[in-house]
Amino acid sequence: MSLRPAFLAAAALILGCASAPERPQRSTQELLVERRSDDVERSLDLRRLTEKLMAYVAQKKRPTIDILVISGGGDWGAFGAGVLKGWGRVKGDMARPQFDVVTGVSTGALIAPFAFLGDEASIERIVQLYRNPQPDVAVSRGLLFFLPNNPSFYVLPGLERELRSALDRPTLERIASQGAGGRALLVNTTNIDFGQMKAWDLVEEARRAVAGGDEESFRQILLASAGIPAVFPARDIGLHLYVDGAITGNILYGGRVQEEESLPALWSAAYPGRPAPRVRYWVIFNNQLRFPPETVRRRWPDIMSRATIMSTQTSTLNSIRHLYARAEIERLKRKADFEVRLISVPEDWVPSQPGTFVKEVMNDLTDLGEKMGADPASWQTESP
Repeated sequence: MSLRPAFLAAAALILGCASAPERPQRSTQELLVERRSDDVERSLDLRRLTEKLMAYVAQKKRPTIDILVISGGGDWGAFGAGVLKGWGRVKGDMARPQFDVVTGVSTGALIAPFAFLGDEASIERIVQLYRNPQPDVAVSRGLLFFLPNNPSFYVLPGLERELRSALDRPTLERIASQGAGGRALLVNTTNIDFGQMKAWDLVEEARRAVAGGDEESFRQILLASAGIPAVFPARDIGLHLYVDGAITGNILYGGRVQEEESLPALWSAAYPGRPAPRVRYWVIFNNQLRFPPETVRRRWPDIMSRATIMSTQTSTLNSIRHLYARAEIERLKRKADFEVRLISVPEDWVPSQPGTFVKEVMNDLTDLGEKMGADPASWQTESP
């Protein structure tokens, strides 16, 4: 008799795990045609965004383009939120600007809309989200979470609830309004069907969400960007399935843009004889440039965990180096005033406790970010 309740519970878990609906299968040829069409559309969208941004910047008395790039990093996004808050205390040329472009990936995508709005109330709202992680921010699907029919190991009721509250209709209306003149808000996801990155124009998505009365569509994009594959749910958006943007690019900075399509090149063509604007990239890396060394146990979970994080970290570091190299090329080739600054978690910083979404650790990271953000010397100008 004592085995019956346990058996029924296990059976219920198994049946529950098998409930993920099947997606309609499409041929490889059909998907290839659609992917090529998407490639063309993405190029046209990028050109349109760049031209709109240039027209906006051209109206300024002293043209400067400030671009904020916020990386992924899971719960370590608390560092980036803290940086933005501390940065608000800086005065002079290094003061936190109103950003012309904000990009975010994964946890950086969650921060990006509030950085784009840029007022102290918006910054404080995202800081408090990281300072007070809800107990149900990530909840296991049960004892048999690992079964292959499960869409993910965890569900995110707490995070979804927080986003519904923080990114309500009035907030989306503000995003659409502030981006109407040419400022840009972009986040990266990974289209796992196409096997490539997908950047979303969140100003346009906010406008559509407000016009159509579907604010949830905007939030789904952010949840997709933060959706660590298998760990957190993938998101169906339109015909395709999307996961963590960090898989295809943990920072979004225009690395795939051809030189002749770069902003300085397009500016020279559109405004001949007029000096190109100063471009300042501000990169917040929600991680360490190098992990503290440790003796890794000879167990596959320990090896896999460290190696997986290292692969994303190393890829991000290479992208940052590429951005610095592009800046140097623009300075040498076009005499452009092109700056890159980087802030990251110091490599000797060690969490006080193990685990993820640990409130004490996230508050420590927020405190660290605030302290470093308030000190202009925390930004490094040399390539790592």
